[in-house]
Amino acid sequence: MAYKCLRDWLETVELRGELKRISGASADLEMSGIAEIICRGGKDPKPLLLFDDIPGYPGGYRTLFGLFGSPWRIASGLGLPEDRIDRMSLVRNWTKRFKDLPLIPPKMVSSGPVQTNSLTGLQVDLEKLPAPRFHELDGGRYLGTCHAVIQRDPDTGWVNAGAYRIMLVDRNRLALHAIEGKHGSIIMNKKYFARGQVMPVAIALGIDPAWWWMSTGRAPWGVSEYDYVGGIKGQAEEVINGPYTKLPLPAHAEVVIEGECHPGDLVDEGPFGEWNGYYGNLGVLPVPEPVVRVKAIYHRDNPILTCSQMSVPPHDSTLMMAVSWAADMWASLETLGIPGVKGVWGHEAGCAKLFNVVSIEQLYSGHSREVGLIISQRPNVGKYTVVVEDDIDPSNLEEVVWAITTRAMPKDSIQILERCRSGSSDTTIPVKEKKQYQIAPKPLYSSRVVIDACRPLESKNEWYPIAGISPQLREQIFEKWKDVLSGVV
Repeated sequence: MAYKCLRDWLETVELRGELKRISGASADLEMSGIAEIICRGGKDPKPLLLFDDIPGYPGGYRTLFGLFGSPWRIASGLGLPEDRIDRMSLVRNWTKRFKDLPLIPPKMVSSGPVQTNSLTGLQVDLEKLPAPRFHELDGGRYLGTCHAVIQRDPDTGWVNAGAYRIMLVDRNRLALHAIEGKHGSIIMNKKYFARGQVMPVAIALGIDPAWWWMSTGRAPWGVSEYDYVGGIKGQAEEVINGPYTKLPLPAHAEVVIEGECHPGDLVDEGPFGEWNGYYGNLGVLPVPEPVVRVKAIYHRDNPILTCSQMSVPPHDSTLMMAVSWAADMWASLETLGIPGVKGVWGHEAGCAKLFNVVSIEQLYSGHSREVGLIISQRPNVGKYTVVVEDDIDPSNLEEVVWAITTRAMPKDSIQILERCRSGSSDTTIPVKEKKQYQIAPKPLYSSRVVIDACRPLESKNEWYPIAGISPQLREQIFEKWKDVLSGVV
C-alpha cells in the first residue's frame, strides 16, 4: 500500500473495479438514497460511489460515498494482507498491525494541493459545496459525515482529530455536534468554553482512508491521530500551518475549513438520522449546538467531499465500524493481560457497536465473566456483550445464538449492569429525559447486559456431546468430494 491522498487511493480502487461513477444525481436526497439502496440491496462487493455533475453546483465538484464499504477497501486502506479479507482476518490483522504500528509525527510543509484555491472574507461561501441532505426528516444539509474536526488542547498543545458531525447553517456558519465523552467534546466544553475562551477549529473534508479510520477510532488521550495516520501510511503526513487557526492542516485533503467557536454561540442543529438507524438525539427536534464561524476555505480543483450515508444498518460505514471497534475491544483485553482471546466481533445488526461477541479459550474460573464485564464498559459500545467459547465464530450470528440458547442458563448467565455511561444518541433513553439536558454536559445513563454463553468450566468435560462433523472429517470429505462441493460450498 502506498498512497499519499484520496485521489491516489481512488486510482487503485478503480483498477480493482470497485469504483462506480454516477452523473446528475441531486444533492437533495438522491445521492444518499442511491447510496443506501446499493449498500442495503446491492451485490458484493459494494462499490465506492463517485457522484459528479451535481445539479446546482459548480462543474467538477463531486461527492464520494462508501469509503470502507467492502472488505478489500478496508485491507487496502490500512495496509493489511489483501488475500485475507474475511471478517475475522480483518480484525486479527488490524489488531496485530495496530499493536506494532509506529507513530510518525506529521511533517510541516510550506504549501500543499489543498491551497490551490483559498477563499477568505467575503469570498467564503459554504453553500457552493455540494453538501447532501441525507434523509427526508433531516433538519439541514451536512458537510461533515466522513471528515475530521481538528482541535488543539489549550493546555498541552496536543492536536486531536475526530469525526463530529457538521451541519451547514449558511454561507459562513456551521453547527458542530460532538457527543458526550468524546475527546473533541471534552476539549471544547471542559476547557475552552468553561474558561470563556474562543476555540480555533479546522475541518478536513475529502479525506483518505487512513484519516477516516483514525477520525472515527479512539486514539489515546494526548496522542494525535496525525501520528497514527503517518504510521498507517508508513510516512509522515504533510501538513501546512493554518493561516488563521495556526492548526496543522492536512496538505493533501480535498477541502479544509478554518474557523472558531465562541462560548454561548449556539444554533439549532439537526435532526439527523444517525449510525444506529434512528433520529436518536431528540427525535425530530433540533438541539442547540456550537456554531463554527468560518474564516477561510481552502480546496483543490474539482474537490471531492467524502460522505457516509448513516441509516438502519447495514449502511456504508457499518463494516468499518465493526472491524474498528472489534479490534479496539481485542486490544483492550490484551492490554489488560487477559489471555485466551480467540476472536471479537461487533455485529452489523447491532449497529456494529451495541451487540458484541468475544470468543475465548476458557483458562480459569471466572474467565468468561471477567471478559464480559470488561468489554461491557468500553466507551460507546456494549449494550449487549456475549462471551462464547473458542469453537464458536463470534462473527457468525447463528452460531452465537446457538451458544446462547443451548449453553447459557438465563438465571445464572445474564447480568444487568445499571447506571453505565451513555450519550445523546442512545435511543433507549426516553426523549423526555434527554430534554432535561439539551446543552452539554449531559448526565445520561443506560444499562448494559453481559451474557455468559460459555459452558461452565468445572463441568465442561461432562457436557453433552456436540452433533456435527469434526474439523478432521470435514477436511477429509472436502478432499474426497471437492469436485462435487466446488461451486456449491
